[in-house]
Amino acid sequence: MDIKAGDIIEVKIDTVAFGGDGVGRIDNIVIFVPFTVDGDVVEVEVTGVKKKYLRGKIKKILAPSPQRVEPRCLYFSECGGCQYQHILYEYQLEIKKRQVIESFERIGRLRLPPVKEIIPSLAIFGYRGKAEYHVGFSKGENSGVGFMDVEGRGLVDIERCEIVDETINMAFQRFRSDLITGRTKIHDERQIIWSGLSDEEKKVGTPEYVTRKAKGENLLVPYEGFFQANVFLVDYLVDCVMEMSGFTGSEAVLDCYCGSGLFSLFLSGYAREIFGIEIDSESAKCARINNKKHGVSNVTIFRGDIKNILQEKFVERNINIDIIILDPPRIGCGRNVISGIIELKPEKIIYVSCNPATQARDIRYLTDKGLILRALQPIDMFPQTRHIEVVALLEGS
Repeated sequence: MDIKAGDIIEVKIDTVAFGGDGVGRIDNIVIFVPFTVDGDVVEVEVTGVKKKYLRGKIKKILAPSPQRVEPRCLYFSECGGCQYQHILYEYQLEIKKRQVIESFERIGRLRLPPVKEIIPSLAIFGYRGKAEYHVGFSKGENSGVGFMDVEGRGLVDIERCEIVDETINMAFQRFRSDLITGRTKIHDERQIIWSGLSDEEKKVGTPEYVTRKAKGENLLVPYEGFFQANVFLVDYLVDCVMEMSGFTGSEAVLDCYCGSGLFSLFLSGYAREIFGIEIDSESAKCARINNKKHGVSNVTIFRGDIKNILQEKFVERNINIDIIILDPPRIGCGRNVISGIIELKPEKIIYVSCNPATQARDIRYLTDKGLILRALQPIDMFPQTRHIEVVALLEGS
């Protein structure tokens, strides 16, 4: 069958691939169709023809899958923020667990990876504590505000988002109204809004720092910095890392990519000593402030590039480290960092990641050097989206 872009074909969707697209076959050629799910029979327009696969978009749903639900968001399938709102939440969890297993089998080259049951989110909408909006400009004037589209090329002008905390929607609607009426004029291409800001924080417009809550305590975080997205699962994530650490009280811990010190702060009462490494100066500053504010005296924060700090402060000085915590950005750690970690010969490594693909790659390096993967705990920090958090426990052989 000679298929070309623009052709209309009928496809039955067999599975959902890592990344969120539904997968079907036509004459033994794989076709990827966004916003579909197993069991859908769809009429599809072919949008791309490659050597080994096709890409398409839905023209019509001929027979809906029993796993399909009506999306809550008006902008779903146009806005690039969510990929799974058309899928029953219970089935989203099944898809994500399977994708974690497949990532560690294929990329990590691990047979029967030790994946535990996925931890669901307590709220499947309204769970995000931070939103970053894009502001469009045309001839110097505001032309819309919202999120990037599914192609990542254009701006989708929105009025509300279903996965952010409602206080963010309220603040966003005021901001959007002020932009439209001209009461506010900005020239930045993005606007960050956090949930539940205090009256004092609101008064100063965009403050330098914002307060976030974890396990009943307040933490200072840079306004443009990182904090765990799901306000309902932050405590569980900390507890998961703590449980995997198995502290006896004598351990020296290295908290890599420590951010504003979330893990260090709560683990400090169980370890002998903790060293945090963070490249962002504002986040490192916040980590020090948070430790001081909470009376923590056994945590030292180093500001700098992780691979350099690892070598200069720990490997070259032959510092004994019992437990290493990794929470890198989506791109993962990479070989240079992993090499330094291996030289330290820790008893345990706890690797927190929102990208199972790069996590599986890095863990493959570690297992190649003799470490043993003991557990993979998926946590659904990102309902309605293709993303999934995974906490991995590795131990020295």
